[in-house]
Amino acid sequence: MNLPRRRFLGSSLIVLGGSLLEALTTPLWRWNRPTALQAATKSSPHSPVVFVDVAREAGLTSPNVWGGTEHKKSIIEAKGSGLAFFDYDNDGWLDIYLTNGTRLNADWPAGKAPTSHLYKNNRDGTFTDVTEKSGLARTGWQTGVCVGDYDNDGWDDLFCCFWGHNILFHNNGDDTPGLITIAMATSTCSCATTSSLIP
Repeated sequence: MNLPRRRFLGSSLIVLGGSLLEALTTPLWRWNRPTALQAATKSSPHSPVVFVDVAREAGLTSPNVWGGTEHKKSIIEAKGSGLAFFDYDNDGWLDIYLTNGTRLNADWPAGKAPTSHLYKNNRDGTFTDVTEKSGLARTGWQTGVCVGDYDNDGWDDLFCCFWGHNILFHNNGDDTPGLITIAMATSTCSCATTSSLIP
């Protein structure tokens, strides 16, 4: 089932309940109920919620490299990277795009440099790395990613922000399982950028 984001957000009122949805969609400066803010910021010393790392079992095995392992000497090394959950193949299941960094003055052996990764959702709690097929592997200081259908063709595209340049990846919507082909447009800047929602 393909559930568009707008329809999902519109129907989330039923699933989440009115007060939670209101809290999630209202900027803090517009809150008129301080009790809601207090309830949201209170934490219990004994939380019943436990998080378990299942990345390896899910097939999410690419290492995230971001600067030196022992010391971070430059601001770019301390910033970190991002990720995007989006349905790149329109099968109704969220896939994962992971950004990555690099190391200053690193001389990576051929094929060993850290790259961004695209993981296809296998619909069973696991993911398959389809980076090579997609053409999305890029090495550099990727500081952000944004998902949006910039040309309104029904396929989510990626705007990737790197230190020194940005790349817009067009999702061509090929119906080959696990495969998207890429048309690339770049812009150059001498700064680090991040991203936001493309409407």
